[in-house]
Amino acid sequence: MSSLVSVDNLMLGPFTKFSIEIPLNSLVFVTGSNNSGKSLLLKVLAGLVNVKNKITYDKEIIKSDNDISYMASLTFNYDTVLKNIRYSVERLGYDDDKINVLVRDIAKDLHITNLLNKNIKDLNEYEKLRVCLASKIVSNPKLLLLDDPCLFLSPIEKEEFMGFLEQLRTRGITIIISTSTLEEVIYTINSIIYVLDKGEIVSSGEMLEVLSNDSLLNKIGLELPFMVDLSVKLEYYNLTDKINMSPLGMVESLWK
Repeated sequence: MSSLVSVDNLMLGPFTKFSIEIPLNSLVFVTGSNNSGKSLLLKVLAGLVNVKNKITYDKEIIKSDNDISYMASLTFNYDTVLKNIRYSVERLGYDDDKINVLVRDIAKDLHITNLLNKNIKDLNEYEKLRVCLASKIVSNPKLLLLDDPCLFLSPIEKEEFMGFLEQLRTRGITIIISTSTLEEVIYTINSIIYVLDKGEIVSSGEMLEVLSNDSLLNKIGLELPFMVDLSVKLEYYNLTDKINMSPLGMVESLWK
């Protein structure tokens, strides 16, 4: 699988000769305890830190800064939802007809059509998150970087939000998410996880492969999602032979 972006021998903060490759059209989680370097890594990939000689982008895909979108907090430039989303494409010089189509489509995709004329201050946190995401992707970037976006979401909201991101990946957007927990990981399909500890990658691979190493994750202060933790314990006692992400899947596995 080809790489969209890679970092080679980075020396910065907790990183010492740090290297990583992000596959094209992937959904990647970067996780770790506090001060592991996960948020700093996203800033490096976003080009916000002057280490460009250490970063290599696929020049056929990442052709300008507009192809990279970075979201670290819920910040807004205008008071209404519509103005905030329009601003992201107006600055690119698109004509009004194209802007209207882009805003309409992204609002529909993120289920915020009914919010377009509302004031930002009247939205709840999950609505604000979706509006902020809409403003970041309405211009169709090729690389989307999200710094701990699900921290205050409920399990139902996390599942829906991950569904939105899965849809974006099918549109050709490579997505990298930093997360301080592993709860949202279970709502994805074929995602890749990089586990950082003190600036080093201590585990990486597909979701189930990484989550199966519960001793390593616990050692660096990460807790397994409840269903995964239960699966690991039941597997140890030969009561199930796989990790189940849902209670229904667990019941079916135990019944067999």
